[in-house]
Amino acid sequence: MKDRDILIYLHSLFLNDKYLDSILELENLEEVLTMTEEELRNIPNSKETSIEKILESRKKDYIKKLVENINKKADQVITIMDDDYPMDLNFIERPPRVLYVKGRELDLSNIRIAVVGARKATDYGKYVVEKFVRELSSLNVTIVSGMAQGIDATSHKVALDNGAYSIGVLGTGVDIKFPATNSRLYERMYKEGSIISEYPLGTQAQAFYFPERNRIISGLSQGVIVAEAKEKSGSLITARCGAEQGKEVFAVPGNINSIYSMGTNKLIRDGAIPLIEIEDITSVIPEFLDYEKKEEEIIFELNESERTVLDLIDRGLNHIDKIMEGTQMSIQEVSSTLTLLEMKDIIRQSGNSEFHRN
Repeated sequence: MKDRDILIYLHSLFLNDKYLDSILELENLEEVLTMTEEELRNIPNSKETSIEKILESRKKDYIKKLVENINKKADQVITIMDDDYPMDLNFIERPPRVLYVKGRELDLSNIRIAVVGARKATDYGKYVVEKFVRELSSLNVTIVSGMAQGIDATSHKVALDNGAYSIGVLGTGVDIKFPATNSRLYERMYKEGSIISEYPLGTQAQAFYFPERNRIISGLSQGVIVAEAKEKSGSLITARCGAEQGKEVFAVPGNINSIYSMGTNKLIRDGAIPLIEIEDITSVIPEFLDYEKKEEEIIFELNESERTVLDLIDRGLNHIDKIMEGTQMSIQEVSSTLTLLEMKDIIRQSGNSEFHRN
């Protein structure tokens, strides 16, 4: 039996963290399936409840069926033993040993920015998210957030609306739609984005899971935007995790009379970068400099028609009818130009004759 399958099995038992770490140091993980109770107890950091869970469940047929069932219900399962495990997560506190993914295959190839904030978002908070997520989407940035109500949900929706890829990090299993009010967003993320979690399938919401998952939100990202936050807010935990991980933290200044700006204003006072315009982000995150250089090289290689069409798509005029209006080109010219841009892997068609940047 493969070590990764045994890891997935052990992970599903919710063993004591330190005990599981000690087990993972075994030269051959399959040993745990045949060890006596005393041998399991002799592994450092052993806990009686964890030993009991292993002894009660370690039948190979059970493990095989468990792993098969998980692989059916999750679209992707990534373990810390796998080559495609996110490199950035190796450097955070308590790297998740297993990640469950539902939706598109997890894609970390582009710049990733986390956007978090108040669950009871104000109109100002929603405006801020719509402005910056729309602008980041035009730069092909992946938006990472936590699928909560308010700022999180708005971030994911605006990203998808603008053709960007988005990653939702849960404090439940990936098959649990929490909160239920976000059910429609979940269905959309399952198709257009990716939902990920370190918690096994079927794991219901627990208050302490959400602060824990925040280290993954920031860990996957090059920067963290806090759009709105009370003085005591889970969003500030994400900001703290990001700062500890060496990530750039951006906070949107707000009215000093608003309780939803108290947290962000204090973040700025304590050293976060005030987020006023998109250049506040692109000028400090190194990956954007590489992106801009690549963009310049791409534009240089395009002909005039291709540049014109690409400029319109970047400005949000991405339906073929709008492109025709903006270029005064014939339908044949627009279609052939779009085809060339697709062949060069610069744009993609997302249905309904709409085109977006890759």
